[in-house]
Amino acid sequence: MLQPPHSNLHILTSLSDAALALLISACRLTILHATDLVNFQLAYSEYVSLASKARLSTLSSGAVAVGGAAGARVWGREVCRGEWERLIGLGLLVPVIGTGLGGGVEVGAGKGGGSGMVRVDVALEEIPGVLAGGLTGVMEKWCKQL
Repeated sequence: MLQPPHSNLHILTSLSDAALALLISACRLTILHATDLVNFQLAYSEYVSLASKARLSTLSSGAVAVGGAAGARVWGREVCRGEWERLIGLGLLVPVIGTGLGGGVEVGAGKGGGSGMVRVDVALEEIPGVLAGGLTGVMEKWCKQL
């Protein structure tokens, strides 16, 4: 009997806003740069860029006065590093140790908090579907607009 493939998507509902923002940023990078691999520094830079643009947009529209900046908060590097490690621990990011002699990628349980490369185990388009109604408007926009 065929079984559906294992999926970690149910875990998305338990993630903090910072973890979701990093995961979305990592997913965006894989699309924008046509790669399977990202690291914390790249994902954090993408996140800061997205959040800063969202914050500027809400400031210019005057939406901050009524709470429109929700989801545009820029979390600090150390907070995000902890959330990145949590994403690895949950299996949503899979650390890549290096390439083997045959050109294949060896996957291990190394730390991904620095320059260590990871493979994202979630597709960007899956996130809004799983979290329907649970994403801030800003993060939903990040998932849909590249």
